[in-house]
Amino acid sequence: MSSTSVHFKAKVTLIQTIDAPFGERMVKIELTEEREVPEPIFIRSTDSEISREIAPIISQIMKMLPGASPGVLRVPRVTIMLSEDEWEKFVTKPSIGDFFEVIITNERIELKGEG
Repeated sequence: MSSTSVHFKAKVTLIQTIDAPFGERMVKIELTEEREVPEPIFIRSTDSEISREIAPIISQIMKMLPGASPGVLRVPRVTIMLSEDEWEKFVTKPSIGDFFEVIITNERIELKGEG
């Protein structure tokens, strides 16, 4: 059996306390991977006045859309659910914006904090 593993870098983008269906409070930690997305390409006809006027406006609107920074797409990769007691056991708790290296093998899933 080969020792194949998957590695990727993920960022903590959500830490939220929620009520579990069985009545216990849980801490949800979501890690996402940021991937670059090419900016939209606008085909402009040099002889079209309206296309020359609209293209800069569309580009500006795309930059103002909420969410990730322009050209970046956040892909959910790992969601961890901990009881409040489990969360309290961490001496150093993860924070939004922290990065982790995620390593997945046939036997285990490992998160290593960066920094």
